Amino acid sequence: MIADADALLKPLTIRGVTFRNRVMSTSHAPGYGKDGKPQERYQLYHEEKAKGGIGLTMFGGSSSVALDSPATPWAQISVADDSVIPYFERFSERIHGHGAKLMIQLTHMGRRTKWDTDNWLPTLSASPRREPASRSIPREMDAGDIARVVADYAAAARRCAEGGLDGLEVSAAHGHLIDQFWSPSVNRRSDGYGGSLENRMRFGIEVLEAIRKAVGDRFLVGIRMSGDELLAEGLSQEDCVAIAAEYARRGLVDFLNVMGGQARDHIAHAISLPNMSFPVAPFLYLASAVKREVDVAVFHAQRVTDLATAARAVAEGHVDMVAMTRAHIADPHLVKKLSEGRADDIRQCVGAGYCIDRIYVGGDALCLQNAATGREATMP
Repeated sequence: MIADADALLKPLTIRGVTFRNRVMSTSHAPGYGKDGKPQERYQLYHEEKAKGGIGLTMFGGSSSVALDSPATPWAQISVADDSVIPYFERFSERIHGHGAKLMIQLTHMGRRTKWDTDNWLPTLSASPRREPASRSIPREMDAGDIARVVADYAAAARRCAEGGLDGLEVSAAHGHLIDQFWSPSVNRRSDGYGGSLENRMRFGIEVLEAIRKAVGDRFLVGIRMSGDELLAEGLSQEDCVAIAAEYARRGLVDFLNVMGGQARDHIAHAISLPNMSFPVAPFLYLASAVKREVDVAVFHAQRVTDLATAARAVAEGHVDMVAMTRAHIADPHLVKKLSEGRADDIRQCVGAGYCIDRIYVGGDALCLQNAATGREATMP
């Protein structure tokens, strides 16, 4: 018996889109992409969660909107041209056929990638400051670069809407381009995109305004962001709450997906993807702080591995939807088992990190607990 389980199973409606419950899987990178597209293996992986009762599954962690944000070296999704639309259409049909909703995460990586892959184009950022993880030294974006990348975001968003997805989130977490403009640890500009927090928010505002114009009013648009970069020269919790409140006040977002930390180097990345050495839900307080200041839906993910913690997060009003991403890798049918009163049958995620570790050595996401993950076409 899970206390407050009813809170998890209650529907949620955002801008006319109704999710059948409050449980989701966030956009992540299982390494199943092929030729820059979400082909059958990728779709079957998410379809299993839809069969298992999930309310919302999001795919395409770091799906690229432009050619100078390469996707294929990490088996990611490229949304830089219209050839991806038929894959989105089939993907949407699969997920909707089981009653779940489907969204994507769009991004431009900025300096958080390498130049010598795919098209061998130089990396870009708010300022020419080297990123520790990728060791990339980017070119500072000029006015033409900014206008082009904003247009790339809008075009990619239009492809998502035409593909039948229910919405998208823009990544401004893990050190991607939008938060490279936000963060004083990267942005050292002296023009209208640098200096004050108000100026540093400008690029993200322009991106979201262009996206909304491209997709219309019936398509969900959100942003994934940090609630505190946990970095001395980075964005503080106060800064992040101010950004969230301003973007919500302007009507730019329908939801905010709040996480803790950033990923500029290996230690920071390990903290932002907490393993079994961390307590459960170590950064829920950051999402809760944002929710107190905004009037849009708030989502959260980071080591919410059990239903009791997830139910408490929703029942106590900390978030509107709770993500159990790695928990669904271990058991994609956990919501169905909860609703059928079989919570004790759920295969528990133990936070071993095998699913993540494999990706960073060029592999694909597999699970210590569930051999069928990623093998849905051949293994029941």
